[in-house]
Amino acid sequence: MDRSINTAEEGPFESSRRPEGARQSELRDSDGSRRSADASVRVVLKSLLDHDLIDRLMTAHRSPLPPTPGSAGAAAASMRGAVEPSQVQALVDISLNGEAEAAREFVFRLRDKGVPIESLYLDLITPAARRIGAMWEADTCDFVLVTLALLRIQQVTYDLSPDFISDGAEPSSRRALIVPAPGSHHTLGAAMVADFFRRDGWDVLSSHELSRADVLRVLRQDWYDLVAVSISAPNQILSTSALISDIRKLSSNRGILVMVGGPLAQSVPDLATRVGADMVTLDAKQAVDVAGRAVPVRRTSVAN
Repeated sequence: MDRSINTAEEGPFESSRRPEGARQSELRDSDGSRRSADASVRVVLKSLLDHDLIDRLMTAHRSPLPPTPGSAGAAAASMRGAVEPSQVQALVDISLNGEAEAAREFVFRLRDKGVPIESLYLDLITPAARRIGAMWEADTCDFVLVTLALLRIQQVTYDLSPDFISDGAEPSSRRALIVPAPGSHHTLGAAMVADFFRRDGWDVLSSHELSRADVLRVLRQDWYDLVAVSISAPNQILSTSALISDIRKLSSNRGILVMVGGPLAQSVPDLATRVGADMVTLDAKQAVDVAGRAVPVRRTSVAN
């Protein structure tokens, strides 16, 4: 079951990250005329610029480069055995230079050839997004182009999400709240993790606009087994630590488990200790596997 909680000040908590109308590759302007998905991306970018969010958005995407061949991450990708390194670079190039629909068509062609959506998420989309972010960090690509590319990639995940979730486990009683770190406008990672949890049968509440007060209010009012926080940048460590401390004090489940992950988890090995979390995971698949072992499915006993 998915729920949404609307707040007057900070916007909605929502179980689906998909903005209204995002399923369509074409949208309508206020005058009723049709505009392409890529034009809608530019509208989003203009809004980000108008609200002075672009620097924070790009800071959130700063993360280590994808695993090199021979690393543990590359080995795991090889075991899933679907995506070639050249295809990651192709998605990077298309996202930087093409239209939103071109990125979608590229990814969906791979899906139609039999590449599992899980592999598209973990072995294609995730490393492509990190590579694009690294290009901006290295000052080899204009930040506006990088932002547009990341928004195009996120649109692809919106379009993949329904099929990915529908091919999953039966709903269970396990409940998770999945949020970005305080002050973060990075939503791709948290949204992807939420999809993996939903696919595994969890009852998930996730947010695209983090409000510390709202997170604490939700946890006071309702029982959650686990909170997962996606941390993107070093300047979010202290605020995340304070949030986790308050979660433990105020949650209705005094034994609530706290998981952290995100780009920063790959470069800060002791991240869980530094923020006071119970566990740290490196990608969405590992997150749901670890959570599944930590929180068994509760079954209702039936009297004979």
